[in-house]
Amino acid sequence: MFAARWTQDAFNVIHVVLKLLIFISFLTLLSAVCLQVFSRLFLPRPPVWTEELSRFCLLYLTAFGAGLALRSGELANVDLFGPLLGHTARRLADAFVAVVVLLFALALIPPSLDFVNIGQFQRSPALLWNMYWIHLAVLIAPVTLAIAAIERLFQVAVQERREMD
Repeated sequence: MFAARWTQDAFNVIHVVLKLLIFISFLTLLSAVCLQVFSRLFLPRPPVWTEELSRFCLLYLTAFGAGLALRSGELANVDLFGPLLGHTARRLADAFVAVVVLLFALALIPPSLDFVNIGQFQRSPALLWNMYWIHLAVLIAPVTLAIAAIERLFQVAVQERREMD
């Protein structure tokens, strides 16, 4: 039972960090958009980098939020058959969906790594940032999905263990 509690605490820490990163990304996005609106209204030459920064923030919001959305059931959740299933069948369906998502996320990681590495040779037009750091969002998204799927499998296993005891 101690291992189960420790593992759940580790997942909770990961999710708190993801929520903090989402907050920072959203705050940066909000600041960039407000600056863009203000500068278009009141400055003779608005900065060109605000739009680019906004796009980068949206990428990271999606990447950090993918796993959290899966964890909370807000990513893509179909409740059409769930209520019709019995307790055991529902748990098996949850495990099956988690395995499919995990396999999908793991399959996305190698091409994501290739894409991230391509970014080493590119710079963003306005901010002149190395695109490696921007393309990294494409790798973070499947990793957060995989973590959420592993957590769901863990929860199903713990639930099963409790019922057996």
